Amino acid sequence: MATIVITGGGTGGHIMPNIALIPALRKRFNKIYYVGVKGGREEGAAASARVPFLAVPAVKLDRQKKASNLLIPIKLSYCVKKAKRLLEGIEPDVVFCKGGFVSLPCALAAHKLGIPVVAHESDITPGVANRVISRFACAVITSYPQTKIKGGIYIGNPVRKEIFSPHRPPVKLAPRPTVLFVGGSTGAAALNKAVWANLNELCARYNVLHITGTSDNPVHENYFPVKYAENIFDYYACADAVISRCGANAACELLAMHKKVVFVPLNNRASRGDQVENARYYKSMECAAMCDEDELLHDMVHITDSALAMPPPRYTYDINTDEKIAALCFRAAKKDIRG
Repeated sequence: MATIVITGGGTGGHIMPNIALIPALRKRFNKIYYVGVKGGREEGAAASARVPFLAVPAVKLDRQKKASNLLIPIKLSYCVKKAKRLLEGIEPDVVFCKGGFVSLPCALAAHKLGIPVVAHESDITPGVANRVISRFACAVITSYPQTKIKGGIYIGNPVRKEIFSPHRPPVKLAPRPTVLFVGGSTGAAALNKAVWANLNELCARYNVLHITGTSDNPVHENYFPVKYAENIFDYYACADAVISRCGANAACELLAMHKKVVFVPLNNRASRGDQVENARYYKSMECAAMCDEDELLHDMVHITDSALAMPPPRYTYDINTDEKIAALCFRAAKKDIRG
């Protein structure tokens, strides 16, 4: 047996795949630690998964206020020193990084200490952190076969096994089509605006489930808003169609459950454009439809009707993805693979 550190946080897309891996990792590692930012969403997720959480500071690239990024090298150096000290104390055999700014200090510290690093990239195009980590990682697992990155090994995106369990409706629903709207942790505002602008028409036709990211929600018959859904798979399961952002993790979960989906990706102004690439891929594979925020706002009912009329996606998920990733991490811990 061996010890593994998993790291990544900030958004669900960097946290939930780590949580999904934990049962498979427990079969091969007798010690598992989760490293992230104190007070971040990853701390609560680690506690729920009964994994010890260790805090390391991190510094985030600001895509809006670019001048503030000039201080990143100094701040990152401090974060790496903290991570190095932490890793020296627990002596892991391997570090698994989910990408994103939260994982970078731990990955760099592991490299300095000669600890093998395995990274995972959820999106078609790799993010900044994983492009850096790929320079020294012994492997970078990808979720898409066409992702181009040094050391890339295509295995897929791990999803929580609960996705395949029986589910029950989270609320009492009328006998009519049910549509779910999901904005994600950073993209809810524009989707909320579109839903609320069309709420009367939507609620006259459908049960409307809506994960809003806020407690300040309107009240309407046949409208069921919730700030955040711990039981997200119950919402997925009872939806006849889903209108969602296209974060890689949520997209993979929805398609693995064979949901009819219209993706509304975050545009290049709000992100690095990864969601647009993800959505285009799924559209090209005829697994989902896509539209932009303006289309959704001004043509909401037609888009929703079109989603309900779609056939279920032709998408097959490999339920052994988590086991394959855990096995690769164990090989890295035993120095069986090299970057």
